[in-house]
Amino acid sequence: MFRLLLCLLFVVCALPGGEAPRSAFFNQRVSARSLALNQPVRLEFTTGPRQIESVNIEAAVADAILVGYARQWRLVGRPAVQIDEKTRTVRVSLVLQPRATGQANLPAIPVSWLTGDQIAEFGQVTVESQVLIGGELRPIPGEVQGVGGFAWGAALAELAPQLGQTTVEGDRTLARPKPGLTLIFYRGKLAEAQIDTPDVALEAARPSFLARWGSPLSEDANGLLWVIGWTRIAASKLERGVRVSLVREDLFDRAVQERIADQVFRYFEAPAPAQP
Repeated sequence: MFRLLLCLLFVVCALPGGEAPRSAFFNQRVSARSLALNQPVRLEFTTGPRQIESVNIEAAVADAILVGYARQWRLVGRPAVQIDEKTRTVRVSLVLQPRATGQANLPAIPVSWLTGDQIAEFGQVTVESQVLIGGELRPIPGEVQGVGGFAWGAALAELAPQLGQTTVEGDRTLARPKPGLTLIFYRGKLAEAQIDTPDVALEAARPSFLARWGSPLSEDANGLLWVIGWTRIAASKLERGVRVSLVREDLFDRAVQERIADQVFRYFEAPAPAQP
């Protein structure tokens, strides 16, 4: 039965004149339809054999997420692509993490390695206004909104009286308003922070971090990484102690886009009309 289904699928995919339907994929799977803000979701789907050899499938899937869905989803790692040795069917799997709470459309991924207007669609999920900690749903921690009493995205000019002396490094401004706390402003907006704790080893701090942020997205000998919505949190070893680095990825990305606009795209502006 399965082989018959494959044969029928391949015949449909090969229809001439760009007549292949949008549904030339199968076995699509979504790991969960309801998830917490710090909980990844895994998508899987299979298509017929590659018809356009020049398409890099892994890059095509990753770019579709980056260009069309970055405001709602963060791609975790790279998509995995497997091609069956006998049937040549293409199996794609990817892991996403939500950026915001509420009802969310999962990405519709163009199947650009097949001819015709093919799209892999996965429907919707619900992202709860909670985080998953040890199998239990809990309130979202305050560091998603700010750090040290300072809100993410706050303007440097408005906070200046509370910051004391600042240091400028390129387009970054660093302030140290409290012991162990460094605030980093990109293009005048608070987008990053570091907290240094010299008297606590990472191994000793790890249980407390897990109790607050849940299972890390990744971990190695030098540190741990969590992502909660737009907030990236990394705990790493110092020569003495531990450093917790927090980055608001939306604000950081916006600063990068503004820098590209200033330093690259401005050269593409249409010239002013010549004077008669």
